Amino acid sequence: MKHFLKSRQMLTFASVIAALLLDSVNLLAAESSFSMSDRDRQTGIVVTTDSHENESVQQKLRTRLLVGTVIDKTDGSSLIGANVMVVQTKAGVITDMDGRFSVNIPEKGATIRVSYIGYKTKEVVVTDQGLVSIALDSDSELLSEVVVVGAGTQKKISVTGSISTVEGASLTAPSSSLTSNFAGKLAGVISRVSSGEPGSASTFYIRGAGTFGGRATPLIICDGVEISSGDLDRIPAETIESFSILKDASATAIYGARGANGVMIVTTKTGEINTSTRINVTVENSFVKPTNQIEYVDGATWMEKYNEAQLARDPKAILKYSDEAINLTRSGKYPLRYPNVNWYDLMFKNMMMNQRANVNISGGGSRVTYYMSLQANHDTGMLDVPKSYSFDNNINRWNYNFQSNVGYKLTPTTQVDLRLNAQLGTNKGPGGSTSDFFNAAYNTNPVVFPAVFPAQEGDRHIRFGNAFLSGSELVGNPYAKMLSNYQEDNYSTLNASVSLSQDLGFITKGLKFKGLVNMKTWAQQSYHRWVDPYYYGIVDNSWALDENGVETYELTRIGSSGNNYVSEADNGKQTDRTIYIDARLDYSRKFGIHEVSGMLMYMQREYRNGTIPNRNQGFSGRFTYDFDHRYQAELNFGYNGSERMAKGNRFEFFPAASLGWVVSGEEFWKPIEKYVNFFKIRGSYGIVGSDDTGEDAGANHFLYLDKVTIGTGGGFYLGAGPHDGDYRRGPGFQQYATENACWERVYKLDIGVDIELFNQLKITADYFYDKREKILMKRSSFPQLLGYANAVPWSNVGKVDNSGFDLSVNWGMRPVKDMYIDLRANFTYNKNKYVYKDEPDYPYVWKTETGKPLDRRVGYICDGFFESQAEIDNAPIQPYGKEVLKVGDLKYRDVNGDGTINSDDEVMVSPYGATPRIQWGAGLNITYRNWDLGVFFNGSAKRSLMINNMQAFGSGIGTSEHNLMKFIADNHYSLNNPDNFNVRYPRLGITNDQTKQNMVASSFWLRNGSFVRFKTLEFGYTFKKKHRIYFSADNLAVWSEFKEWDPELNWDSYPLSQTFNIGAQFKF
Repeated sequence: MKHFLKSRQMLTFASVIAALLLDSVNLLAAESSFSMSDRDRQTGIVVTTDSHENESVQQKLRTRLLVGTVIDKTDGSSLIGANVMVVQTKAGVITDMDGRFSVNIPEKGATIRVSYIGYKTKEVVVTDQGLVSIALDSDSELLSEVVVVGAGTQKKISVTGSISTVEGASLTAPSSSLTSNFAGKLAGVISRVSSGEPGSASTFYIRGAGTFGGRATPLIICDGVEISSGDLDRIPAETIESFSILKDASATAIYGARGANGVMIVTTKTGEINTSTRINVTVENSFVKPTNQIEYVDGATWMEKYNEAQLARDPKAILKYSDEAINLTRSGKYPLRYPNVNWYDLMFKNMMMNQRANVNISGGGSRVTYYMSLQANHDTGMLDVPKSYSFDNNINRWNYNFQSNVGYKLTPTTQVDLRLNAQLGTNKGPGGSTSDFFNAAYNTNPVVFPAVFPAQEGDRHIRFGNAFLSGSELVGNPYAKMLSNYQEDNYSTLNASVSLSQDLGFITKGLKFKGLVNMKTWAQQSYHRWVDPYYYGIVDNSWALDENGVETYELTRIGSSGNNYVSEADNGKQTDRTIYIDARLDYSRKFGIHEVSGMLMYMQREYRNGTIPNRNQGFSGRFTYDFDHRYQAELNFGYNGSERMAKGNRFEFFPAASLGWVVSGEEFWKPIEKYVNFFKIRGSYGIVGSDDTGEDAGANHFLYLDKVTIGTGGGFYLGAGPHDGDYRRGPGFQQYATENACWERVYKLDIGVDIELFNQLKITADYFYDKREKILMKRSSFPQLLGYANAVPWSNVGKVDNSGFDLSVNWGMRPVKDMYIDLRANFTYNKNKYVYKDEPDYPYVWKTETGKPLDRRVGYICDGFFESQAEIDNAPIQPYGKEVLKVGDLKYRDVNGDGTINSDDEVMVSPYGATPRIQWGAGLNITYRNWDLGVFFNGSAKRSLMINNMQAFGSGIGTSEHNLMKFIADNHYSLNNPDNFNVRYPRLGITNDQTKQNMVASSFWLRNGSFVRFKTLEFGYTFKKKHRIYFSADNLAVWSEFKEWDPELNWDSYPLSQTFNIGAQFKF
């Protein structure tokens, strides 16, 4: 590395001397007998041959003058002595001391070839432009690679902060949700999927969650302005040039108050100067199959297990279902009298189709560059709803995304950019959450009533089945609920930015100004339509079979609901608006082997979704120094203000510093440089802040104000006597002002290495330690008896530590001609804990949260099953007494030894929660001639599931006898095998009172939530060197100890799906 840099410096020096000599030749020629016209005089020197053929070509062509500059693409520095040649005429010049050149070209245009030692040769097509700027890429990948950092870019070799980058194309998958592809693909990012429903976004954290006081998710910046995770979720991967994940204080301090949880920078694509129009078209059709769904037993099995549960609790019980009824239910002969409804199959499809199309256009001329993209997504859902009314409430989502990035060069030193992103969508489906329907399928058993009765002559409505639960309360028909409610949501997001860039080289070389104005608006309208369904049931003793064996029966109305018209309502409109402005000065200059840069930025932001807007502002800066690409130093700071704090405490200063050493650039590294060709050590330390603290937990937005509500305080009568007249209440304190309210602060330490082996294998590893203090929280140690019942004070007293490491590996190689193999892997681990959380003075240390992880599982320690009545009699008093306990019920440990099991005996049963501590991903891409193959696996580890409250039948006050999950029916404690306690479910029972002892959170219900997922497979063929057809698949398989449903979801979540996709890409 060092020898390459020295050789390059010598070549640069030689080029400077050559340029000076050539300028002298031009000057002499101008003053001597060599007569040169002004049109033919060049800044450089014309390189021609003596051939008569070349002279004749130039004589035949009418020419004009082209003026331009040649620069380094990574830092914009001028390249002295670069060769510039006109391909058509073979005329050539070299650039002068400022990287400028001028050359005659054919009047109708030409191709310019530019070459320079240490850089890749580049050809540029020139049409009508008279002024061009040509940027060359370095031959050295280490020197040419640029990464996006906070409010700017830097050469990767000079970066001292912890930054992960990935191209947008690597996140392409057959899904309309971009964020669902983050898991395992971005080192340092922990991602969780909570639903497979179309349009659902993943929750993701940079280096895990580090606070309990407010937002723990990262700041997302797209083209310089903040967007939401929902906005990001709908941006096509084709539109994204790159992702940069800023993880340490050096990288995030520039964003001050908004960067405490890390920053994700998304950069969209732009056009290039002097390039012809390029059109890319992508079309896809996906076949979607839900997978790893919960399974329920059929009606006959449900009845058998119900009888078993009766006997399990009362050996003398009169069984509810006879063998005849069970057999008739199993036979399916008489579904109205002996229904056997598979609610899950009835309500949900097992296959859907989705479509996606994307068209993008890019290019540029001498002054204008443009990139435009339009994408349409059509997603359907797994609800299987027949069109029974005037509305169709199957899930039907249309989403459109339009991106337009236009740049215009007003003058050689002035650039204006307009970036516009518009997102429009219509989401149609049943009213309410889809989880409601999965719950409804669980809460209704298969034999209570048929889903519908046959229509009768003259009917104008559907005859839904139902039954009375108690009194006039009905059980509820999930099928009717799904069919009878319709909701339509229409949303629009418009994000527009205008920026002005001005080169201030006339003041001093390397100085630039950039100003940006952004406005983002979001609006949503919701509409609701519904039909009040009619419910029916068979009149007692009216069912019979006629002489032909056909069912005869009499129906009666169940309840008083039902109408034949459609009701509708406007569910309201929501909107918000964000206005953001910033102005910055950038300076970048190279002095031999010294490179310096600096940036100063001022910003203001206002967000408004109600009466009072939220505002913040700040001033930030960055200063960097690079010596010989070996030693680097960087200083960052943010000085930010928040309206949440009182005057005098609104602004705080957040500094950060980082250092880097390219060890492989040293002389002593030479013996091993062919094995370890790059090795860099870097470290950073700094402070970042967050004003978004406590608000999610209920704190006032304006922390320095008391919250007083009229009519909630003490009461009094307005009359002569003590209880005469009107009763009135005075004002009441709901929340006291927070005394000395301040910012939440994070002290961040990061130590990392960047390694490249054998010019093939790249490794980046980082260790991090975040110490967060002054987290705003409610004072739990303030007792209600002192009058704090309605207004417990808030204080900045919470503390959290978060540490871990992340690793990324990239191995690219060419084992044979025409084949390229790219292997990528990422690994992230983090561990957090409460260092201090204000808590009551618990008598037992295990009740405290201080010292424990933020996400963990708490419950009773289960010591197995009660195996005898004597054991029950001698056991401590259980959470719900001993009266209902039987052999086969769960027993819990008396942790404090007081003879009673209660909340004082609840402990941390697992240090792991739903958020994984470890997340990883590994992928392989192979290209061979026109064929390509890609696979990707991801996984999560050190996470747990708590699956208590899985009632077998669960009847009680206000609840019906619900469905029975198959895993319970297959593996529970049974009187048929009373000595077998190696089961996964305790003794059955009918009512909640009989089984609630077993349903509390405990170690018995704790499950290992780790998994490995075969995430994506893609196989493609490219023809005519630019068009491609491909097949891809998503979520092909998952391996986990947990088998009941997908380990990443809750049982009642919309399931994840296997997706099989056929697509084609065309380039014009």
